[in-house]
Amino acid sequence: MPAGTRPSSNSTPEQLRFPPAAGFTVRTDFKGGEVSSDLGALVLGAVDPRIGLIGRLVQAIGDSRDPRHIPHSMRDLLTQRIFQMASGYEDGNDANALRHDSLFKLAAGRAPLEADQALACAATGPRPVSCCVAMATSPIPS
Repeated sequence: MPAGTRPSSNSTPEQLRFPPAAGFTVRTDFKGGEVSSDLGALVLGAVDPRIGLIGRLVQAIGDSRDPRHIPHSMRDLLTQRIFQMASGYEDGNDANALRHDSLFKLAAGRAPLEADQALACAATGPRPVSCCVAMATSPIPS
């Protein structure tokens, strides 16, 4: 744009820039490409380190699985499930599609545009939540 020229009041910026997230530069444009409507997941990803919800849940639940044989840590599974629930995907049926969503991946600390950085599938994702519900609804031993 030439110096001294102002954009018209009805123009759309070519690109929006956000603060870095999970070590990645975050920019949006209006050209298509990787598309997501779930910016809220990125907000949750920025808030959680401040409030420590996921970390406290991981400590409370524990994880007895052998880390050599699991692609998704308990932290990853809980982050994915809680962020999806908070974004309106409460039943887990959308996990297969959302596991590739660039903003959910970024919010969970994964490389948003790398195919090998997918989140857990629907068969894996609900397990920690089911475990927590089972623990919460079990009778307290006397």
